[in-house]
Amino acid sequence: MSYVPPHKRHENVGIRASSVPPSLPTKLKKNPRNVNTKIIYANDCISRWFLVGSEENNNFQLVPVSSEWRRDAEEKPLVILAKSDLGKLENPWLWVTEKLEDDLIIGFGRAKKTLLRFGSEHVNLRLIARLGKVVFNRASSSETQRDGQLTKSRLEKLKKSFYTNVPKSYAENIRYGVVSKMGFCVEETKELYHVKVSDNTRPDITISCKCMAELNALRHLILDVSCLDQDLDMRLSVDSKRTLTNLSENEIKNLKELTDSAVIDPNVKGGLKWPLGKSSCGDRFSVCGVWHNVTTTYINPTLRLQVREADRYDFRTGIGGTSREVYLKLKALSKLLKEENMERKCVSDMLKDCLKEVWDHFLKAQV
Repeated sequence: MSYVPPHKRHENVGIRASSVPPSLPTKLKKNPRNVNTKIIYANDCISRWFLVGSEENNNFQLVPVSSEWRRDAEEKPLVILAKSDLGKLENPWLWVTEKLEDDLIIGFGRAKKTLLRFGSEHVNLRLIARLGKVVFNRASSSETQRDGQLTKSRLEKLKKSFYTNVPKSYAENIRYGVVSKMGFCVEETKELYHVKVSDNTRPDITISCKCMAELNALRHLILDVSCLDQDLDMRLSVDSKRTLTNLSENEIKNLKELTDSAVIDPNVKGGLKWPLGKSSCGDRFSVCGVWHNVTTTYINPTLRLQVREADRYDFRTGIGGTSREVYLKLKALSKLLKEENMERKCVSDMLKDCLKEVWDHFLKAQV
């Protein structure tokens, strides 16, 4: 399969598509009950935000995010910056470890319950450190900044999200600088289409079809850290992904029909389209999005580093875009947290080591 440039792809597809002669793009039926369900949040999901790098309570401001951090056609949200030079915080990863440790242990413990419920062979627990920017909703911030006093307590109340899109220069610095410094070796480079399928019998579920069918990731923990003295911020998250193993022969047949009828087209967002009438199967399954990802994975004894170029498109909203992402799977720490009688001190020490590596190598635009 030939490589498709990121600017010519779209958002949400799955089992690898067969090469079928191009045909007219289908007009997909939107299901108003379905919202973006790439990630579902557990009822007991822990979500917190931390600010590191300033001891003062009003030494910061919100400014529009630079265009190099945004995906295509996105509005300009706001990011936090220091108003003046910051005093250097010694070993900031130690402070962050202290703040995050309890939540990490509790959140991962809750995620482990999915292993007990469905079996470890069907559930993948993921502990991931994502690099990017914590951004603040412009509308929700206007009232907060009206009197000119922007305090940490006010910032905590604002709507936030995490942008994982990073500049090309940063991704290249990771590939050609950090990889060798940290002893990473290339594990694989993989190009995949992910077909996202909505199921009318379960409107809160999206099925992701690759070589297997998976349900939405279920998120158990989100810990966002705004780093005032760095170029990037960090998100530490825990989620579980469950493979569908109880599909009937008819369900498998229907899903396979949807993916086999996809046509590769580098000129549409996401890189796939469907002949007229082929984007749904009966009254149950319909394609709701497509992702085209090119991911290079690097490994060392404790971490799995992934650099991904993604082109995504959501048929339900008509929104798509390309992004470049860098994230770390903390495989050694995840393995330790899975142990039934894990020692808290071991978790604390390993978390400190992981966060020190993030601070030393991943939070600067030029590394």
